[in-house]
Amino acid sequence: MGLDDVLHALRADPARAAVFSDLDGTLSLIVDDPDTVVPVDGAPQCLTALAETIGTVAIVSGRPVAFLERFFAPPIELSGLYGLEHRTGDRLLVDSTAIEWLPVMSTVANDARVVFGTEAVEDKQYSITVHYRGADEPFVADVLAWADTVAAETGLDARSAKMSVELHPPTSRSKGDAVEDLLTGATSAVYFGDDTGDLPAFTRLAELHAAGSLDAYAVVLVRSHETDAELHEHATDVVDTPEEVLQILQSMLDAASSS
Repeated sequence: MGLDDVLHALRADPARAAVFSDLDGTLSLIVDDPDTVVPVDGAPQCLTALAETIGTVAIVSGRPVAFLERFFAPPIELSGLYGLEHRTGDRLLVDSTAIEWLPVMSTVANDARVVFGTEAVEDKQYSITVHYRGADEPFVADVLAWADTVAAETGLDARSAKMSVELHPPTSRSKGDAVEDLLTGATSAVYFGDDTGDLPAFTRLAELHAAGSLDAYAVVLVRSHETDAELHEHATDVVDTPEEVLQILQSMLDAASSS
């Protein structure tokens, strides 16, 4: 399986094709300040055109929907916070577990800002991320130890991410669940990702193909010097930059438009 198989399936039946992509490191460059992330030029427009042509196009991200919708308008679907939030059309749906844990998340976010400073803490309301890209080893060790302690004391779920650690409500929701929820009726799918948080989506597409639910699938890894080796094991295709992702998306749009 891989991109050639997906392109063939898309040409044959664009209405039953699905495209999923992460944002950070996939459609955008990795930057020191997460608030300054923007998709590469042309990516939102290409995805919008693709969403108007094929069955499903979705951004599946650890970012909250409120951040994603700065760039991506309907008919693009938005799955934020690893599936805890979902925007379809003008409706925003939030997982009930996330809502229940909101007071705890608020307290932990405030504590993190006191300990590590506001610049290191990304408060996503229903989860938080503490970044340590470029920090010295003692700071990194302090962040990781703090996250483990908070998780043990509160019951929150601590997860490693790219040069950061995240705290989430204790739910089994993942990007794999978010992708599967959006695959209704699809017979081909591609997922673009770059981080360990994308791994459940990588493996879910392979599982669905093995079970006969998908005729064709591709998992495209956007690699960097920070890429976890396990991601390479599950990728069907590998690229090096978000610009290459945009080129693939454009080729998919061309294929769908010519069918």
